[in-house]
Amino acid sequence: MNSFVASRTLAEYPRGAHRWSLLLLTVLASILGAYDFQLAPLLPILLPYLHLSHVAYGAFITFAVLISGISAFFGGPLADRYGRVLIIDICLGFVTGLLFLNVLINGIVSFVILRTLMGIVAGLTAGALAALVRDMSPRLSRALAFGLLTIGPVGAAFLANYVAGATLPIYHTWQSQIWIMGFFAVVMYIPIVLWLCDLSPELRMKIMKTEIQALAAEGRLPSASELPSSTSDAFRRLLGHFEVWLLVIGVSANLTLYFAIQGFGPLMFTEAFHYTPAEAAKMNGYFWLANLAALVLTGLVSDRLQTRKPIAIFGATLASILMAWWIPTFGHGLPHATMAMVASLMGCFLAIGYVPWAAQFSETLEDVSPALQATGWAFFGLVARGWVAISAPLSLYVAVHYGWGQWVKVALGGMILYIVAMAFTRGHAAAEEHARTTPATDHAASGG
Repeated sequence: MNSFVASRTLAEYPRGAHRWSLLLLTVLASILGAYDFQLAPLLPILLPYLHLSHVAYGAFITFAVLISGISAFFGGPLADRYGRVLIIDICLGFVTGLLFLNVLINGIVSFVILRTLMGIVAGLTAGALAALVRDMSPRLSRALAFGLLTIGPVGAAFLANYVAGATLPIYHTWQSQIWIMGFFAVVMYIPIVLWLCDLSPELRMKIMKTEIQALAAEGRLPSASELPSSTSDAFRRLLGHFEVWLLVIGVSANLTLYFAIQGFGPLMFTEAFHYTPAEAAKMNGYFWLANLAALVLTGLVSDRLQTRKPIAIFGATLASILMAWWIPTFGHGLPHATMAMVASLMGCFLAIGYVPWAAQFSETLEDVSPALQATGWAFFGLVARGWVAISAPLSLYVAVHYGWGQWVKVALGGMILYIVAMAFTRGHAAAEEHARTTPATDHAASGG
C-alpha cells in the first residue's frame, strides 16, 4: 500500500495538460461516485417490486443520507490528513463492488443493508473529491474547476436517465439496469485507479503557505505557524466563521428542487404529469443535459469576470421566476415540447446559481485556512445530506397528500432564502487580490 501511494503522489505541481488530465480524472471519479447511487429512473418499477410505499422509502432515504452525512463529516479530516486519492480509490472500488450485489436484492431488508453500506463508504469521499479539485486548480480558474466537479452528480443523473430511457422499453426490469450500471462503473473506475494522482503533503503545505503569506499580508489570516493543530481545532476555526454557515445553509436550501429531481424526478413526472417511466426518464434527462452545459459555461464566465456573488443571485432569481410559472401547471397535462423546455431551462438556471457559489465557498475556506478544504466541504456535505434526510420523506409525504406542486412551492421558498443569504455574504474578488499580492514566482508555482 505504501509503494502504491508513493507511486501515485506528485512531488511537483502539475501544469498544463497534465493538470487538466488530473482534473478531468477527478471529474470522472465524481461521476462514478454519484452514478453508483442512481435509483431515480428505477423507482416506478423498483418500489412496487419491493412493496415499499413512498413514505417508507422516504424514511429509508432519511436514515441512509444521515449515515452518509456522518461518514462525510469524518471523511473530510481523513482526506486532509492522509491525502485524497487513497480514500477515493479504496472507497470507489468498494462501492462499485457493492453495486453489483444489488442484483441480489429480494426484499426490503437486503435493500436497506446494501444501500446503507454503499452510503457509508461513499460518504467518505465527499470532502476528498472537492479538496482534490481545489488542489488542482488555482483561484483564477476555480469556478470552472468546481463547475467541472459538479458535472459528477449531474453527469451521473443524465447518464442513468438516458440509459434507462433507452433500455427499459427493451429489458423492462430494474435488475437489467443494475447490470448496465455496474459495467459502466467498472469502465470508469479503471482509469481512475490507474492514473489519478495526489499532491504530496509537502507540496500541499508549500502551496498552502504561499497562499497564507499572500492573505496574511492583507491582514486577513494568522501566520503559517498558527495553522490548526488538530481536527477539533480545524472544525472550531472553520465553524467560528459566520459566513461559512451562511453559505452552507443558504445553498442547501437552494438545492431543495435539485435534490427532489435527483432523487424522485422520474417519479414526479409520472405522477404529476402522467408520463410513462421511459418518457419520465427522458424528461429528467433534458434537465440534466442542460445543467451539464450550463455548469461549464457558467464556470468560464465567472472566471472570466472574476465574479461570484452577482452571478449566483442572478441564476437563483431566474430559477425562482420559472418555478413560480411552473407550479400552477402541476396536475395538468403539458405538451412534451413544453415540458422539455421547462426542464432544460430549470437545469440551466440551477447551474448558474450554484457554480459561482462553489468557487466562492472554496475561496472563503482558503481565507479561513487553506488547510481546511476537505474539512469545509465535508461540513457542507453533512449539512446538505442532513437537509436531504429531512426533505426526502417530507417531499414524498407532501406529494402523496397534496401533490408535487406543493413541494415545489417549498423549493421556491428555499431558493428565495438562498438569494437573501447570498446578499449578506462578502463579494469575493479574492482571486484578483491573490493575483496582485502573490509574487510572480508563487503565482507560476500555483499553476496560474
